[in-house]
This record gives sequence, structure tokens and C-alpha cells, in this order.
Amino acid sequence: MQSSTTLNPHEREVVAYHEAGHALTRELLATTERAHKISIVPRGQALGYVMNLPDEDSYLKTREELIDQLTVLLGGRVAEQIVFGAVTTGAANDLQRVAEITNAMVHVYGMGTSEAVSRTSVDSAQLSDLTRRIRDEEQQALAFEAHRNAMDLITSHRAKLEEFARELLDKEVLGRSDIDRIMEGVKQIDRRPSRGLRVVANDPNPPAAS
Repeated sequence: MQSSTTLNPHEREVVAYHEAGHALTRELLATTERAHKISIVPRGQALGYVMNLPDEDSYLKTREELIDQLTVLLGGRVAEQIVFGAVTTGAANDLQRVAEITNAMVHVYGMGTSEAVSRTSVDSAQLSDLTRRIRDEEQQALAFEAHRNAMDLITSHRAKLEEFARELLDKEVLGRSDIDRIMEGVKQIDRRPSRGLRVVANDPNPPAAS
């Protein structure tokens, strides 16, 4: 439902670049679903959103695919950093989702960097203080990895970020045909290994980046 929220010109520009960051990283990474609609028209509590529909059902995810999901979630915040030199409260929901995914990767799926710690999943009350600290650090490391990926992608495709943002400021809503036109000729990046995959059960209805 469309919101009655009215943004001032600067806020509208920040939202446009935030959603452009989400859209650009999503389009560049081959493991993520394509965006079908991008909007900077406030809807409910969201000031803007990228709507995506999965191309096919997927119930297993590799570590690389989960990192790509984190990269997309952080794409909006990173775009704000690059363009405005500061971040806003608009990324709060994205950061909450990042915390949920990194927690599951370390505590449930055993996808941390420390094999001795990540091999087992037990009740947190049974973990030692050292183990909890190591797992917290591993969650941070996963988030930092995704942040670096988002920074590299957006910095190296800055012109496309600007193009997305300009068109959003002009049209407010972009459809799939607009996205295809903007991304024409740009190659996707696929970091999935060819074998030896570590896979996990996937939520069939992941929330969209906002």
C-alpha cells in the first residue's frame, strides 16, 4: 500500500541511490534472483524497494550464494557511503537481515572460517565464552566480506549506479524492461564453485531488500 510519507529532495535522492545499490548488486551477481521492479515511492514503512521474483524454486544454498545475498542486502548502505560519504537509518531492516543470515551461517550451517568451531551446532548456553566470542567474530567477518564485495561491485560499476539513480529520480518506478536496458552488455559475476559445494536449506520466501 502506498504511504502518505513525503520525502524532501535530499531524502528522495538518498533513497534513489540506496535502491540503485540494491538493484545493481542484484543484477551483477548471477546467484541472485533478477529484480522485476524498483521503486522510490514510499510503501508502508519502506521508503523504497526492489521487488524480485525467483526464477526457479531453490532449497539449497552454498556459502558463496549466501555471501551474495548479504552483498545485495548491503548494496544500498554501501551506495549511500560511496555517494554521500555517510549512511542513514534507511538500512536498518537490511542490517537486521544480515545479522540473521550470518548468525545462521555460523551457528547452524557451520560456514564460519574456524572449522573447529563451525563443525558443531549446539545450544548457545552450552558454549564457552571463548567459543561465543569466536562465533561473533566470524559473523562479523562474513558481514565484512559481503561489504567489501558490495563496495568493489558498486565502485567498479559506478556509472551504472548513477544511471539507475537518475532514472529512479525521473520515473520513480522502473520495470524489468528498464533494468534490462540499463544493464545491457554488462556481464554477470558467478562465484559458485564447480564442485565440493557446501549447501544449506534455503528459505523459499526470503524478504526483499528495502
